[in-house]
Amino acid sequence: MHPIMVIFRKEVRDAVRSRWMVVFALTFGIVALVLSLVQASSDNISVQGFNRTTAALTNLSLLLVPLLAFVIGAGAIAGERERGTWTMLLSQPITVRQLMIGKFAGLVVAIWATIALGFGGAGMVVALVSPITDVGHYVMFSALSAILAAATLSIGMLISVFSDGRLKALSQAMVVWFVLVVLYDLAAVGLALTFSASGRSLLIAVLANPVECVRIFFIMSLEPDVDVLGPLGSYVINEVGRGTAISLIAGVLVLWIVIPLTVAISVARNHDA
Repeated sequence: MHPIMVIFRKEVRDAVRSRWMVVFALTFGIVALVLSLVQASSDNISVQGFNRTTAALTNLSLLLVPLLAFVIGAGAIAGERERGTWTMLLSQPITVRQLMIGKFAGLVVAIWATIALGFGGAGMVVALVSPITDVGHYVMFSALSAILAAATLSIGMLISVFSDGRLKALSQAMVVWFVLVVLYDLAAVGLALTFSASGRSLLIAVLANPVECVRIFFIMSLEPDVDVLGPLGSYVINEVGRGTAISLIAGVLVLWIVIPLTVAISVARNHDA
């Protein structure tokens, strides 16, 4: 069996045994159901179906999915080094690149399974009590959550290779999560306008944050009104158009997955050479 597949299976098996998949899936599913019940009690959910549920879950996904991915990614390498298993794995006939790719693939599949179990289970329950009028938006929401998970996992693993302990890596990951998810929107606008009043600085501010990219993608799929996107999203739509914006953001999200992982592999190779 190929070494990457061996590590991939190990990571998925370890994720199931640790039960964090079940805990997070239950968390996602319970919160999603609570939000759906709140929507149903305050409005007629049968009229707007999955559309209102998806809109309510957007902010939840932007908070919880990166949090999960950062935590798992930050502990991926630093935790192995702390336990001494990293050296043991590298003593086997496997390269650092194969080990890193196998760990990333296994962890990202485990996180995707968690998202599918949590949000997918909640979606099926919602479908039992309301007509399936906007299931496409809900499926897109789940897919974008998976892409966001892959991007933030990649960043988390990059943080992990620079850290000499799991606690340090988790602390740094929490700071990065707080900045990207909580502080970024207002801070990015302020900094962009401080250094340059041009719209290009706002476009760069959007693309410099995978969470912001996914947020704009979410809203573009749900809401045609550009004012809902905020200043960053509104500029992107008005300046380059909806179709170009979708293609541009999709391409950048792929880079947010590939580049941090590539750099992490390079750093880990030099560190453990």
